[in-house]
Order: sequence, then C-alpha cells, then structure tokens
Amino acid sequence: MHALPRFLALTFVVWGSSAAADATAPDPVRQLLYIAPTSNTCAGATYANECATSSSSTVQAILDGFSKYNIKTAPEQAALLSWMVYESAEFKYNQNHFPAPGKPGQGTRCMMSPTFVKEYASSIPELQAKVSTDAAATLALVQSDQYSFAAAAWYYNAHCSDAQKKQVQAGGQNNWQTAFITGCVGTTLDDKRVAYWKSACQALGVAVAA
Repeated sequence: MHALPRFLALTFVVWGSSAAADATAPDPVRQLLYIAPTSNTCAGATYANECATSSSSTVQAILDGFSKYNIKTAPEQAALLSWMVYESAEFKYNQNHFPAPGKPGQGTRCMMSPTFVKEYASSIPELQAKVSTDAAATLALVQSDQYSFAAAAWYYNAHCSDAQKKQVQAGGQNNWQTAFITGCVGTTLDDKRVAYWKSACQALGVAVAA
C-alpha cells in the first residue's frame, strides 16, 4: 500500500506523503469527498455500472496511477484529480454519453478521445495484444478501475511537455489554465472546472493563486 496523507482541519497534505506512519493520519477518502461531494453514493446514477464511489479502492487506484506515471507534486495531483472529477461528473461516468448516444470509444475517468484511449491501451503490456480497430472494444479494455483511474496520469506523463509540467508544478491558476487545461488537454475553461480545481488545491494544501 502507498503511504497516505495527513488531514488537519481543511488542510490536506500531498498524496503519497509519509504522513500515514502517523497514527493520526486520516482516511484519504475524505480528501476525495471534499473534491467530489456526490461521489459518496451511486444511488440514482444513470449508468450504475459505470459509477464509482470515493472509497479506499478508488484512492488506491488513483495512487497507483500517480506512482506508475511519476506524478509526485501536489499541484500536478490537484490538476489531475480535478480533471477526472469534472470529466466523469464525480465518478458517475466511465465513457462518453453526450450528446446521446455518445462518442464510441471515448472514456476513462478523464474522458480521453478514442485515439488516446487506443494509445493508452497499447502502452500497457498486458493489453497490447487485445487492442483492435474497434473503438468501443478498446475502451472496454481500460475501463476497470486499475486502468481508468490511471488514465489521466498516463496522459499527463505522455502528452504534456516538460515546459508545461514545470508550469503546473509551479502552481497557480494561470499556470494550470494555460499549461494544462488549454495547453496540454486542449479543452476550454468554465466556472465548474475552476471550482473543482480550487477544491482539489485546498484538499492537497496547494495555494490557490492567480
């Protein structure tokens, strides 16, 4: 198991810190619930088979992805957590459904395009031989928690430039927005995305600054 963080009032410490050795270290599920409050239940989820709650197993899947793809700093972790929470509607979705019926092959917790899903699946040794031209079937290969919650970390590691990573690591909303959201991910900013990012920063003790 990975070392888990300390929780002090509303101050969180970066995931994977040595704080777990302290008997006062909290259940890190509280950190996820702080960022994604509705992830406490799957009751009423439109696609119940895709829904995941903030649980110890979810935490472990995310931490395993951070470890595998070398996501070590709190600003980077906050960027990826907020990205996943936003794109999956607080872990309610694991593939694209909108506009109906959705785009076949788009998914994981960060809703990667079919092109990136195929690249991701092809990068995993145990899945390589199963990857095909069938976008939906390829997505299905990486929809288990082990892979789906690690997809954001893989994307960041593989597709964000060193310069973009340095900006994200430096913290601040402008760096996150320009280097990560519009620069690396290539998507647009809105108030909800910013709100999730601020919650993730607060959860990991990252200063929320311009």
